[in-house]
Amino acid sequence: MPISRRELNLLLPALAAAAAQAQPQKAPVPTMTSKAYPTGDFPYKGNDTKRSRQFFLAQTHAGFKVEMHETNLGPGIEAHPPHKHIHEEIMVVTEGSLEANMDGVKTTVPAGSVLVFGSNRMHNVRNPGTVMVKYYVIELRGMDV
Repeated sequence: MPISRRELNLLLPALAAAAAQAQPQKAPVPTMTSKAYPTGDFPYKGNDTKRSRQFFLAQTHAGFKVEMHETNLGPGIEAHPPHKHIHEEIMVVTEGSLEANMDGVKTTVPAGSVLVFGSNRMHNVRNPGTVMVKYYVIELRGMDV
């Protein structure tokens, strides 16, 4: 049975609405505001060799999403295998030293250093030292999380 253009025009919005409802809904991301994040309010997840904690995932007034977390890696520990993703990352090393693998090129930086990983660039980090390394990560997530 053929469908007329008029019937198709009536059917398409209903199909689009049904498809939108079938998609998993993302949790709303709060809008960033002035706020203190006291260290004691954020417990670590992980163990003595690798642990982290998220401070926030929020969006700016313009809808740009930003996430911030802290990671601690024990001696010789790699955060994760080399990978890439659409969002950029900024890392601030506050204790120890961190070996960054950026597109297969490795460089080691001391505390006080900043690392930037570009969009869709292979990267990972590892603790090459003999003491715990601590760094903070700011993920520039963009308009979609």
